[in-house]
Amino acid sequence: MPIWQTRLRADRNRRLTHGATLFVWCAVGLLIFTMGLKGLIAVLQVLFDPTPMGDRSDMRNVQAVGLVSGALALTAFLSGWSVVGFLFARFLFPSLWAEDQVFVDATGVTWRRWYGPGSELNYQPFTEVAAVPRPLGEVELLLSSGRTVRVATLGTSAEHSELWSRLCARADVGARPREPVKCVPEGKEALALPGGGTVLRRQRGDLEGRAWVRGGVALLFAGSAAMVAWRQGIDGLTVEDTLFALLLVAAAVVATVSALPGSQSRVEWEVRPLHLDRVQYGLGQARRTSYRVRSLELRRARFTDSEEGDWEETTLWMHTNQGEVALESGRFGTLGREHVGEWLAWRLDVPLEHSGPDRRRD
Repeated sequence: MPIWQTRLRADRNRRLTHGATLFVWCAVGLLIFTMGLKGLIAVLQVLFDPTPMGDRSDMRNVQAVGLVSGALALTAFLSGWSVVGFLFARFLFPSLWAEDQVFVDATGVTWRRWYGPGSELNYQPFTEVAAVPRPLGEVELLLSSGRTVRVATLGTSAEHSELWSRLCARADVGARPREPVKCVPEGKEALALPGGGTVLRRQRGDLEGRAWVRGGVALLFAGSAAMVAWRQGIDGLTVEDTLFALLLVAAAVVATVSALPGSQSRVEWEVRPLHLDRVQYGLGQARRTSYRVRSLELRRARFTDSEEGDWEETTLWMHTNQGEVALESGRFGTLGREHVGEWLAWRLDVPLEHSGPDRRRD
């Protein structure tokens, strides 16, 4: 039985704003999509027409390379427009209809995005929760594995704060992990090496989904190359069309190879006491660089810019036998970068030093 529960819905102003935006977005998006689809159909009708271009009064000087390029451009535009439109509509729609239901018991939290009967329930035991980050428009859980799970996005800031307090109290955690060295940094994943040590890398996400997308792109390029070759059999060979067909074949091969999970580019850190190997995977053989680590340093630098004002950048440096090596750098995510440094320092068995901020002028 739940000890505490809540139902979160968007407030009236948000429902009205998102409803009006969704209506306009769907109307304009459908109009633009329809116009682009009509253009694509017109181009495909010309391409599939076996009449030679020289015998057509309206297409006498048009080569296959121009028509296929136009078809590819329209296909890319329609695909991108559809994906962006769907994602934006999916973001707006819950404010009109759904509610976030959260149930907290003694051992974990259960939640679901309720649209109606049959909505999927999710459960997370508190034993796997390392922290509950402070809510910024949504309430999330940071797990010890480094993965984040989203509990709620609907509701007001006050309701998010109350939910955050309840979750922190029941899970006995705070906004940051109490033992950062035992929690994988957010957005990363850790794997044990067979001979000892640990691999740290960015979460790879949906590899299968990316493979399907790249496979579809490869099929599109291959089909376009076949269309160019077919039109050359009707209209005659040209240097431009031949080179374009070869370029499409090469693009199809690259897309096919990149669709394979083992060929997708990534960087991994293999961590052992006093040693870190940076391994870069991608097309071809993996590139490995080995370092003997003396210490880590989280360095802060404050910059002054005439346009953007004052801003701060943090860099995680590694002091090695080959000199200083920057591991991560950026203007945002300072706490996450500090967590990475603490996690690495504990496994490398080296100290983590803090320095700065030094003021610099751009």
